[in-house]
Amino acid sequence: MKWLVRNALPGIALVGLFALFTAFNNREAAKPLSAAPAPISPVDRVPADAALFAHLNAMNLWDHPAVAELRKTYAKELEKLLKEIEKETGLRPEHIQSATFHFPKMPQGPGDERLFVLQIVTKKAFDKATVLAGFRLKGEKVSGDIIKLEGGMLVHLTSESQFTVLHNSLLEEFQKGATKTTDGVQKDAIAAAKTGKHALVVGLDPSTLPEEIFANAQPELQPFLPLLKTKAIVLQANLDKELTAEVRFLSHKEDGAIEVERSFNLLMKMADDGITSVLKDEKADDEVKLLFPSLMEVQKVVQQIKAQRQGTVTTAKASIKADPNLAKPLVGLFLKPGAASARAQSSNNLKQIGLALHNYDSANGVLPAAAIVDKKGKPLLSWRVAILPYIEQDNLYRQFKLDEPWDSPHNIKLAKTVVKVYQLPYGEEKPGITHYRAFVGNGAAFDPIQGLKFDQFLDGTSNTLLAVEAAEGVPWTKPDDIEFDPKKPMLKHLRFADNKPCMILFADGSVRAVSSKLKDDVLKLIIQRDDGMSVPDLD
Repeated sequence: MKWLVRNALPGIALVGLFALFTAFNNREAAKPLSAAPAPISPVDRVPADAALFAHLNAMNLWDHPAVAELRKTYAKELEKLLKEIEKETGLRPEHIQSATFHFPKMPQGPGDERLFVLQIVTKKAFDKATVLAGFRLKGEKVSGDIIKLEGGMLVHLTSESQFTVLHNSLLEEFQKGATKTTDGVQKDAIAAAKTGKHALVVGLDPSTLPEEIFANAQPELQPFLPLLKTKAIVLQANLDKELTAEVRFLSHKEDGAIEVERSFNLLMKMADDGITSVLKDEKADDEVKLLFPSLMEVQKVVQQIKAQRQGTVTTAKASIKADPNLAKPLVGLFLKPGAASARAQSSNNLKQIGLALHNYDSANGVLPAAAIVDKKGKPLLSWRVAILPYIEQDNLYRQFKLDEPWDSPHNIKLAKTVVKVYQLPYGEEKPGITHYRAFVGNGAAFDPIQGLKFDQFLDGTSNTLLAVEAAEGVPWTKPDDIEFDPKKPMLKHLRFADNKPCMILFADGSVRAVSSKLKDDVLKLIIQRDDGMSVPDLD
């Protein structure tokens, strides 16, 4: 009813204005009123010089036969997940018609990852009272067409069936309407999205990528850098009887296109070899082995992909049958807690922690100490509190009294807040308890009182531990980590539940899974940042 009233009001207003006009000027014939301006398409708001652009046409994806089959197979597990999503966002996937995302500029430093615009169009009017309720500032309600979120983000209520998530610094430009920048690197990608023929279109301007990607690339990545030295990259994908994808690399010169063709085909060869290695791994988990049939089909596709060059444009195409049976093992692992999907989530949590620590270092010149301490050096709060602003929890961080201990009457209330990045995803952890802990002291990555610099990691960041899944959980705000003693067994502090691998985070941001067969002496080597000892294979 509310939707009908809201949509009827403009018509009623027009009729009223028309009557007023004819009454005032009855000597003239009534003139037809001009039509209301057409709504601005989300794609029309994307500037052609954007660093990254993506458009998802979700209109019919949810009802696709393959997706419908997966929904039927995992109805119970999926419904639980969808209810959680709806609670946080006020929406379900079947409500979404399209999603359009762009970075005006590529993130270059801490906080820049928030400088994006995400436009969501729904199939019918959404509920303003509940949209993105889980991400709003505490007590925040709708005020005009703006809703404030955490971290300087906003929701702009663009229309009855569109809302836009963006940083407050981008609001003024967004409100100007359709972009005037229609010529640029993203021109082809935007044009492809406007046709409505593609389920997904992605465009990237590689020139906007951070210079560190090229300057600090590992030797094994050097052969693939030509792919990122192109003028533009455009990906198009569709889902019908087959899942099809096409990627185009636009090079500046024909010589560059030749290198792109060579690099892409080498990448496919490495992907083929990587899949073969996984399929031959006799030590693979039973859960991973369930994916083998699907991996074999994917490998057949990879073996057929060949880049084709025409002038300065290099194109590669791929297709695979839209068979739900190929996706079922992967979807099953994702939806069932305790499976490989949970380890993947834990791996992602650790990567976010690693990224936050790097961003903290970039902003402060050092890593955080193991604890926030008082003037006498007494530990008050964990390093996990110190990095809250770098995991999208700046508002929570500002609520802490940093000169009080974690269990003070004020801070203990905040300790009960669930921070998802610190929550182990295996299902058995209590709210407010974390198993993501660090080794402290005696040459470990964390010092009890002062922050360390990455150049003090003389063994290399790829050989030094930052954090692990610990066997024992602690309140996430409590400055309680694992004291490193080279003379005592350390392996017992790692979590190997049901003899499953333990996920560990290295100082370079990478995450690995290690088995309970890992030798204690080897673990001690990677705990220490500057012992000068070579690290053997962790496997």
